[in-house]
Amino acid sequence: MLVRQLTPSDATSFQTLRLAGLKETPTSFASSYEEEVHRSLDEIAKQLAARDDRGVFGAFEGARLIGMVGLGRENLTKLRHKAFLWGVYVAADKRGYGVSRILLSEAIRFAQSVPDIAQIHLSVNASNDAAIRLYSSLGFQQFALEPASMIVEGRLYDEVHMSLRFGLRS
Repeated sequence: MLVRQLTPSDATSFQTLRLAGLKETPTSFASSYEEEVHRSLDEIAKQLAARDDRGVFGAFEGARLIGMVGLGRENLTKLRHKAFLWGVYVAADKRGYGVSRILLSEAIRFAQSVPDIAQIHLSVNASNDAAIRLYSSLGFQQFALEPASMIVEGRLYDEVHMSLRFGLRS
């Protein structure tokens, strides 16, 4: 398995895997299949363009993209010490092999290499026990529970907010 930061040339693979995730596990993402299915490959390629403080990391089995995680960064000056994880997804047939842990570890290492990023935040569906256990095992700690954070097909879902601090301390 190869893990690397995605580039604009990965736009088609990214879109294919992202749409599969949005369809299969809609309660795992803030975005929806309907909101993303019509995104152009040019728009996705721009999203995947190289940046020194954020990116999307992918796990490949041969040429097939089997998992991904996005690392974003707050843009406002007072919040730039914070990064956030988004879009964590592994293809259904590749779960249970540690792909998520490898991807998350790579995103964490990357964030820690950026001198002024001091913490990473994430949100996860409160009913996703496996994901919460994985994030906790990597050092993330819950700092909030947001009731009724998301509505999917008329049903309310709570979200757990977690943080991993590794830089500045108060």
